[in-house]
Amino acid sequence: MTHVLVPQSQSVRTQINSESAFNTADRIRVLLFANSVAVGGMEEHVELLGRHLDREKFEVFGICPDWEPTEKFSQAFRLVVDHAVNITPDRRHGRWKQFAETLRFFRQLRKWRIQVMHMHSTTYRGQTLAFLVARLAGVGRIYVTEHLAPDAALPFFERLSRDLFSRMVDGIVCVSEKNYRARALHIYTPHDRTFVVNNGVDVEEFTPIADAHLSELRRQYEIPPDAQIVGTVVRFEPEKGLHDLMNAFPTIRVACPNAYLLMVGDGSLRADLEQQAQILGIGDYVRFTGFQSDPRPFLGLIDAFVLPVPVGSMSIGLLEAMAMGRAVVITFGGKGEAVVHGESGFCAEPRNPESIAHFVTTILQNPDLQHILGEAARRRVEEEFSAQGVACKLGNVYRQGYDNVR
Repeated sequence: MTHVLVPQSQSVRTQINSESAFNTADRIRVLLFANSVAVGGMEEHVELLGRHLDREKFEVFGICPDWEPTEKFSQAFRLVVDHAVNITPDRRHGRWKQFAETLRFFRQLRKWRIQVMHMHSTTYRGQTLAFLVARLAGVGRIYVTEHLAPDAALPFFERLSRDLFSRMVDGIVCVSEKNYRARALHIYTPHDRTFVVNNGVDVEEFTPIADAHLSELRRQYEIPPDAQIVGTVVRFEPEKGLHDLMNAFPTIRVACPNAYLLMVGDGSLRADLEQQAQILGIGDYVRFTGFQSDPRPFLGLIDAFVLPVPVGSMSIGLLEAMAMGRAVVITFGGKGEAVVHGESGFCAEPRNPESIAHFVTTILQNPDLQHILGEAARRRVEEEFSAQGVACKLGNVYRQGYDNVR
């Protein structure tokens, strides 16, 4: 069963009813394929999907790149799917290697007799070659999730090639309403083959952190026991808005002199951000932890979690912070998003450090409000953004599409 909804833009897209009942006599062979270049929210999403797809309905296969920066994801991915290999059918290792890996990809799909493939792309580029090879290998249904939508018009030929790709796939899965709207604005997004299935997290894994562990982290990173901690957990890349957070912090310090800034993650902007902290005169109050495979203890430290992404959409890091009961400030919002302004967090203006500082200060200066927002954030994730629910909805997408072509 499908529900057809009309969002405010009057565009139409399909939403899958997670209560649909299916015949479970035959398991469908589903491949989760990721073109990861770094470890981030997309990788967590794919891993959770591999863990929670119903094994009575699906046999789950996984392919991800042979790539040193994403090896931790590859190791975790192998543990949650039924079968997995590392294949890299793109140009990151050179064209000769790409040819050999593409041939391996074709042979592996034939060997596994894949029936449904769900491609996960970090951005709205690439994957065309993998798609064509999968078609040649006999994969009947192919879906794509592009975890980052464009925030501006694309050059003509780039848009033309992406529109053609969108016409070829059997379905496009958007990770939020905002992701859908942003994609539809700049790239051909067929309303009858586009599904909105929100990101999710495994809420049961986000439990309170022991006080002794939190105290040890404060000692390790030289954060005073009475410090109020503003923090984020995100890749340090240009699209994440981290310079805005850094620019907001001096204003936060004026209002809350005990505030420290905890930057959890790594990426191409780390050196720039460290230099910016020194230029702003806040270097003594900013802590960089580097990439953390388990961010939960660091989330447990944070009083106000900030995600300053100007054009964000259902961030896994945001959902994890909410699942940990943190009061959150984001710089995006709207219909279907996790943060309901003033209820489960605050929505500051994008690219506006003063707006970020205002809402962070509001949280830090009102402990009761901080507690209320944190509890509401946890409830919001439990009710609407669980990984189990996401896997169920996507499973229905796969099954319905497969049944329609049998």
